[in-house]
Amino acid sequence: MLIRKILINNFQEALKLSANIGVSPQVYTSLSKKGIFYSLLIEDIDNRAASILKQEALSCGAELAVNIEISAFKKGKSKAVLFATYRHIEILSQKLLAQPFGLKETAENLKEIIKELPRPKILKYKNKTINLESPAVMGIINLDPNSFSNDAVLDAGQAAEKASYFESAGAKIIDLGAESSKPGIKPIDAKTEIKRLLPALKKIRKKTSLPISIDTYKYETARAAIDEGADIINDIFALREGGGKKASLLAGAKCGLILMHSQGIPENMQKNPHYKDCLSEIYSFLYERKKFAESYGIEEDFISVDPGIGFGKTAAHNAELIKNLKVFSTLGAITIGVSRKRFIEKLTGHSGIAYWTAANLLAALKGADIIRVHDVEETVNVLKLIA
Repeated sequence: MLIRKILINNFQEALKLSANIGVSPQVYTSLSKKGIFYSLLIEDIDNRAASILKQEALSCGAELAVNIEISAFKKGKSKAVLFATYRHIEILSQKLLAQPFGLKETAENLKEIIKELPRPKILKYKNKTINLESPAVMGIINLDPNSFSNDAVLDAGQAAEKASYFESAGAKIIDLGAESSKPGIKPIDAKTEIKRLLPALKKIRKKTSLPISIDTYKYETARAAIDEGADIINDIFALREGGGKKASLLAGAKCGLILMHSQGIPENMQKNPHYKDCLSEIYSFLYERKKFAESYGIEEDFISVDPGIGFGKTAAHNAELIKNLKVFSTLGAITIGVSRKRFIEKLTGHSGIAYWTAANLLAALKGADIIRVHDVEETVNVLKLIA
């Protein structure tokens, strides 16, 4: 007899494991729910609610780590960590529905989380779906001469040729941007952005069948791009610019949407970025922006979230986000852009294609579903190692 550890990263892997060892089809789904273990941070919970939650968690076989003030029956709010299997969460969420002190809301949040866990990884746009069971490479084409990566394409025909090359190299999405967002840059107006964008978009649309994402936060630019066949809007301000008007536009056009976190604006975002709790603050922001988008009719399968590497973050913040990337999986498909960013050199002391590609691979290993890159062929090839 041999006993060894196994790694189960998601519900699909648990199902596959149960099926492979010959478990009865009638029970392997329920057994798989007991094979996935989660640690869930609950913030700003009423101390009275935490006391009840701990007892309910224990009663169904889970555990809740609570602040020491809970046992002292002190009023106020605190944090707690729930340690539970998928099945524990399923049971617990039902038991909490009748409880006071905000626990009904806690129950609804838990039910939302377990609803997300077994869902296939996809991103929808219009009447199509991008399968994200393996990470999808998004090829970046910059149309702004001030691009931080020094690879701007200023001719529409050359942009179309680059898109065609990206498709042949294995990219699944083209990301087209006409305004630089590098640190310290000043914004441009919508008229200038559209003038740069549309000629390239029209030619790329004729050249490739890949979905085209437009990197913009402006309503006017988004509308013009959608009219010319754009499929996804990649918004660095997560609908904070254009608000409900832009959200309604995207919902009506059935466009995909990438919601990115940024602290500040490109002109000042790298001037002493600060967080009390980087991971929690960014998760809370993206959760709220996703709910905002959904309130205007954008369906959840059309939404991806991006923690915004390099947008108002230090190198240490970026490293923390990448290390904990899977935390964001309950919000939808995870998009990330680490390609050619300065923090790589700050952390390693080196720059260049080997380090950029390694960073893209690390992002994929940590849970990225869509990886925005400048070096498409190299990234596609290295991701074959984990396919």
